[in-house]
Amino acid sequence: MQTLCKLMLALPLVLALQGCDQINQALNKQQANGKAIGAACRHSGRALEDCYRRNPKIAKADIYAGWREMNEYMVSKKIDIVPPPPDAQMSKQDVDAPAASSFSEHGAEPKTEAKDAAAHDAKAAPKTEAH
Repeated sequence: MQTLCKLMLALPLVLALQGCDQINQALNKQQANGKAIGAACRHSGRALEDCYRRNPKIAKADIYAGWREMNEYMVSKKIDIVPPPPDAQMSKQDVDAPAASSFSEHGAEPKTEAKDAAAHDAKAAPKTEAH
């Protein structure tokens, strides 16, 4: 009977401790994401300042920790950087609200600068008839 009582008391304790691990994982997810971003920036050859500027919502300490770990790993394994594709020219408005500026009013098709430029050129070009 005493063994059963001890098991009944231990069960909630074990379940509570299981919940602590899940809470810890949720809290450390942001830190792990920051480290991954920092490591990716280092692997692509980006400077720390660029990583900070591109990811303002991520803690700088987490980005730096990932960047530093990847730097040590790349130096020890003699790994070269993998240059990223060139950045598209983005205005300040595009950086602040990318979802609002990248889709048309109806949300059916993305806006592109080429389409906007072509539409503008079509309106501005005089219509001439070939004889």
